[in-house]
Parts: sequence; C-alpha cells; structure tokens
Amino acid sequence: MKYNSQVIPEVLHGYNVYDGNGNRLIGISDDMSMAEIKSKVVTVSGAGIPGSYNVPVLGFFEPITQEIPFRVVYVDIARLINPMKVQTINIRGAIQVTDKSTGVSDLASFRYMVKGRSSIITPGSLKLGDVMGTKISVEATYALIEVGGEVLIEIDKLNSIFRVDGVDLLEKARKMC
Repeated sequence: MKYNSQVIPEVLHGYNVYDGNGNRLIGISDDMSMAEIKSKVVTVSGAGIPGSYNVPVLGFFEPITQEIPFRVVYVDIARLINPMKVQTINIRGAIQVTDKSTGVSDLASFRYMVKGRSSIITPGSLKLGDVMGTKISVEATYALIEVGGEVLIEIDKLNSIFRVDGVDLLEKARKMC
C-alpha cells in the first residue's frame, strides 16, 4: 500500500536486525531506540539584527550515536566491536497501515540503517535468571530511514549527502565546492 493522505500508519508490526553481511543478529532485545538526528545549530547576531536567533546549518549534524541492545553477551557482539572497521546495522520491519477510505489494512516495508564505527561496549549486569542488558554503541557517519521503499531521510557525512523525502539538499553545495 502506497502512503498518501488516506493511509493511517498504525503500529510497527515486527522487525529484525542484520549486520552488513545480511546475517540476522541473534540476541537483540525487543526494544531498540533509533538514534537521535540533531542538526548543528549556530547563533546568528550582528548589525541589523535586534537580538539573536538560532539557525540549523544545512547538512551539518551533531554526532549520531546508535545504541544496539542485546539480551546477553553473545558472539555477534564480537563482530561488531572492532573500532577500526565500519559496521553496518540494517533494521528491516513492517508497519501496519489502514486505508481510511476502504478500511483495508496492509503492511508497508520499513528500513533503518546506520554505518559507523563502534565506540562503546557495555557488557551489562549479572543476575541469575535475568537478561544482562548488554549494549554496544556505533558512531554513525551514515543513516537512512525508508518507508514503503521511499527514502525519507538519508545522511552521509563522509560524502556530503543529506536527502529528505528523496531530495538531496546538499547537491547544490557540492557543485559549488
């Protein structure tokens, strides 16, 4: 089902997490937050401006840190913690939607991907009969959010790409530089 004004996105139906080789990561917990994407902001002030205001700098972002939670320390973590290698975390899922004009429900594909190097490993805590709360963090230089096969957001810090709703907002700047 294609998104339009008649489609109501309802819930995340399910998801799996994969590494850069397409291997499903085992042991991921059921609750995972996507990284915050925060623009770099500068304060503008000077002659002719009564006071000051903040403005986001187009295509500049604060560090994007993706935390990946595991239930326990497991072998998949060892492949992801080498800080000298770029790690790819690819999350694929399904979003349940309903067309309000027909009442028909359907599923739309969802993809969230980050690429970067690992920066933190938290082995977790030890308690008999409980999960450990293990997690690793990846400092992302690339992030992508896609719904229904359409790119909503794509950030590639190393190649000066910032796409929103399929439009590359930095294309003009790359041509000028």
